[in-house]
Order: sequence, then structure tokens, then C-alpha cells
Amino acid sequence: MAAPRSDGGAVGGERIGWWLMGITNGELKRCLHIGKVDPDELLELLSHLVGECQSLDERRLIFPSPRSGPARIILGFNAGGRVTDATVGEALTEEDLAEIEAQIRRQLLAPTQPRVVRKILYSTQPVRGRWHFKNTLVLRSLPEGNPEVPWLSDTHPLIFECVYPGVGDVDSPVNYSRGERFAGTWMSILALVAAHLVLPEPGPARMMWATSVMGRSAPSSQWVRAGYEPNVWDEQGTLGEIAVTDEHTGVARCESPLHLPTYLAPCLQAFDSLGATDRRSLLHAAHWVRHAAQAGQSPSAAYTAVVQSVEVLVKGHEGESSSKAFRDFIDRYAPATDKAMAKRHRDLYRIRSLISHGERLFVSDRDILGMMMPNPQRWHEELLLAHATAVCRTAIINWLLAAGAQTQAAG
Repeated sequence: MAAPRSDGGAVGGERIGWWLMGITNGELKRCLHIGKVDPDELLELLSHLVGECQSLDERRLIFPSPRSGPARIILGFNAGGRVTDATVGEALTEEDLAEIEAQIRRQLLAPTQPRVVRKILYSTQPVRGRWHFKNTLVLRSLPEGNPEVPWLSDTHPLIFECVYPGVGDVDSPVNYSRGERFAGTWMSILALVAAHLVLPEPGPARMMWATSVMGRSAPSSQWVRAGYEPNVWDEQGTLGEIAVTDEHTGVARCESPLHLPTYLAPCLQAFDSLGATDRRSLLHAAHWVRHAAQAGQSPSAAYTAVVQSVEVLVKGHEGESSSKAFRDFIDRYAPATDKAMAKRHRDLYRIRSLISHGERLFVSDRDILGMMMPNPQRWHEELLLAHATAVCRTAIINWLLAAGAQTQAAG
């Protein structure tokens, strides 16, 4: 029986629409297991099996791209970016579809087994020892035999290990993408909660001038690449435990060993218990905190980003203004301890709005030549940014602990 008509958009001036024998759009959707598999993994697998895709518009992808050959599959997306529909392309055969479904069953729907992904994470303090969270995460210092970091301006590398649900085929691209995604998620939460931990910078390795302190020779300036590649991964010898303490020393680089906050493990446990919506919101908050740190050359952008990190968690009541909902959130999860702090709390949203709407720019951002002349307003704005960063991180962490406790109590 002939398949129903399937019309798509225009590519190269031609309409995508044809009569096909044997394969219907409904059968294609079932074979792709849309809604049952991770959409990102589905897209990656299709790119590997069918070929490079191309966007037709903001809601559709075509496999392969028209420059690579006739269409085989067209995927439709909803406003949230989730795959919701599939259309049979001109060149899709029953043999193609059988192979695609077999690979989906083998790689995306098959029983999983624990696998470990390793990454380099960074710390503002030297790392000695190891720390683990249940059987999921491990932080540990680099084994003997690795090169020392010779740059005063860089951070200290450590090894991060994360367990993720892998598939049987070790070389499967799904294993790689799944490992990257799990590692990225947990590293983001670690860097959000533990202020001394720093994520590697995305994109090409950063180049910078730095001061070498290797050996006993006199310090010298050199042009270096801010990255780190260990030559020894395997653990050597017996490692002590990284200290867990309530002591707060800020995030400044120093020579004392890395220590982690006592609330780190409860925060990770809370995150692990959150529903999908709250987990996504917290990862959005972590992104803005990280962006604020990376936007250090622009205090105005950093201030906006760090306040935005809290805004993504704020859920106001009907008829309530966004500014009041924000203030109530801060008062609940990072209450002020004196009148001066209460005033700075109230100014958080107002200053962010002034910057976002173009009515204010911090003095440091107006100094495009970097003259850094003495200015009382510059000093005051530095305090404002430091206060905003501390308050917003505190509010996010307390929200996480409270949300985790509520989820665990309900479950």
C-alpha cells in the first residue's frame, strides 16, 4: 500500500514531497524510537549512519544535507528543541531503515554498563590526595611523573573521573558523547558549589604571557599555552583524602592545599535527586556563574551574568513583579545579616536592570585604554561585583539543598 503524502520545505527551489511504497511516516517515527531515546544521541547516530545534516528552517533537519545527496529522513522539532516528528525522504529504503533501527536498538536502547570518563579539571589551590562522591565521581591529584605547572598565572590541574551508563561497543560514538555530557554536567555542578574548582576554558587553548618558576633559575617571562596534558593518568601510591572543611578562604590562588566545602557532597546528592526541570534550571544557573567568571574583563557583563544565574531559578507568583520575586528569593536563600548588606541585596536586581537596559556601565568598562586611574566608583563597583557573586552563589547553593531535601522527602 502506498504511503501517505509527505510534504516538506523547499531545498534548492524544489519541494520535498513524493509517494513512497512500503514506508510510512508513522513507521519511520516508531523505528527511530522518538521520545524513547535521547534526542541528542539520536541526532549524532543519524549523522554517523546517514550523513551530515542541514537545517531547513528553525524546526526541521534534513539527512543528509542536499549537497550530499537526496533526502532520506527529515526530523521535526518542537519549540523546546525536542524531536517530535519524522518524515520519510525520497531516498530512504527499507534496508536503510532496518539498519538504522538495528543500530538504535544496539547503541541507544541496549542495556548499559558502567564506564568511566576522565577529564582534567582545575583548582585555584595545589591538589594533594583524592576525594570521591559515592561510586560516581572521583577527584584526585596528578600521579608522580607528570610535569609541574610552571606558570604563576595558571591554575593547578587535577584528574576528574565520572561513571556514566555506557554501551557495549567501546568505540561507539554514543559512548563518547554520553561520557562528555555526563562529565560536563557533574563538572559544572562541582565548579558551582566548590569555589576553588575551575572548569577548563572552552574553545582553542588560550595563549598568554606568564612567569616561569621552574627549577632554581631566575624567573623569566615566556609565551605559553594555557592548557595541560598529563603523560601519566594511572594512580600511583597511596593518596590521602582531600580535606573537607567549613573554612572559607575565597577563590584567590594560594599555596595551601585544595580543600572542599562540607556541603559539597549534600549538594551533589541533592542534584542527583532533582527532577529534569530543576536539573536543567540549575545547570543554566551554573552556566551564568561560570560566564560571570569568564567575563572578568568586563565587570558590567560579569555582574549581569551572576545576577542572571539566580533569575533562572526564580518562580514568581501570579501578578507578582519579577523584581519582587527576585528579592524574595534572595531574602529566603541568602538573607542579609545587617542593614548595609540588606541595601546591597535590594540593589542587585536594580543595578542589573540598569546595565541590561543600557543606562549604566561600570567605570572599568569605560576605561578602554586600561589606564586604571584611581576612582572611588571603580573601587565601589568592585565591591558590588564581589558581593553579587557571593550572594548569588550562596542563594543557588541553599536553593539546591532545599530543593533536594524537598524532593527526597516527597519520594
